[in-house]
Amino acid sequence: MSLAECLEGAAEALPGDAEQIRPANGDPFQLLDLLVPDAGRRVLSWLLSNHPEEGVELASAWLEDGEGAQFLVGLSEEGLSKTGRKALRKLSHQVRSRGIEWPEDGVSEPHVGRLPVLDEKISMAYVSPYDPRGGRLVYLVESNPAGGARVFEALLDMERGIVDFQVYRAGRRQVGEFVRDLKRRPRFAAVEAAPESVRELIRRQLIVHSSDRPLPKQFSEWRGKLGLDDSGGSTPGELVRQELVGDVDDAALEALGELASEGEVGPWPPSGLDRVMAAVQEEFSGTGEDAGALSQRVSEEVKALYFEDAAVAANADRFEETAYVWWRDEREDLARACLATARGLRAPIEGEPASVLTAIMENVAKAINADLEKKLGWGGTEDSSAERATEQP
Repeated sequence: MSLAECLEGAAEALPGDAEQIRPANGDPFQLLDLLVPDAGRRVLSWLLSNHPEEGVELASAWLEDGEGAQFLVGLSEEGLSKTGRKALRKLSHQVRSRGIEWPEDGVSEPHVGRLPVLDEKISMAYVSPYDPRGGRLVYLVESNPAGGARVFEALLDMERGIVDFQVYRAGRRQVGEFVRDLKRRPRFAAVEAAPESVRELIRRQLIVHSSDRPLPKQFSEWRGKLGLDDSGGSTPGELVRQELVGDVDDAALEALGELASEGEVGPWPPSGLDRVMAAVQEEFSGTGEDAGALSQRVSEEVKALYFEDAAVAANADRFEETAYVWWRDEREDLARACLATARGLRAPIEGEPASVLTAIMENVAKAINADLEKKLGWGGTEDSSAERATEQP
């Protein structure tokens, strides 16, 4: 039998642990994340009693992890078959060879020489800037009941909800390296945020997640561990909005507009942009070359899509959340400019679009226009980023 099949047998035999066993789908390391040490010993004891070979396979995998040895220490030979006892003795030798104490009497309160119990809890969170498509990565880093840390990584989008979700394991010594890597990435470097504010981000994206699009599998499996039941908290962007009050100067808005023109902010294309542009291409196909008419039509369609209610709300939230990133990077001027842009989208004055959004729309329209001219065979040769800007995962 495979290890996965044997673990299913363990789930049936140990109904109290089944909810933690089955989501691992036979993966020893995910199982290590899901089980507390006492439950891990129960599972391993059952395997050694009923499937000794697979029990050794599971235990050997756990020993590859610095935190996994504590799941073995304290296992008793009581109730095991002769083959199971022999396998357990072999495992105890492997544990001792790693410098870890194995109690001779199999007591239930083991002492692990290399794995001191640390009282301090790990609880950190990080958010990245938005990528050009309008998505961002957020992270929750917390203590693993089995030792070490768990890292939850979610790809969120204001319009599409929870796009992707992954869970990683790390020893305590690896957490510092992981955090440093997040902060030093050449693009989309993350900044620290309050864990409860990141949970609020995830919770809100769960609300807007389309029922037509299934949630990521790992999110469904780990949802109960994320603490998303409490509502009414503030997102990082809302927190910085409360922190930074007052007016923004024109120079800051101009600087943000230049970043948008250079592609450093946005373009966050609204859904349906590729579909509408395909319709424009079909409309102009077979007609005489009229670059002016095409350019005007593309600009009109782009503006109409960006000012649909859903796109306005999503981009207002993106600018507000971007303000938090700038604020944490000690760029209060750009943070205030982002907050002002968000306010302008939510309550426009005389229908005029925010200057930053104007720069974004002009970039997108220019790129799409050049791309359509090439597709229509009008002699356009300029490379365009339109396909990248409109691509949806």
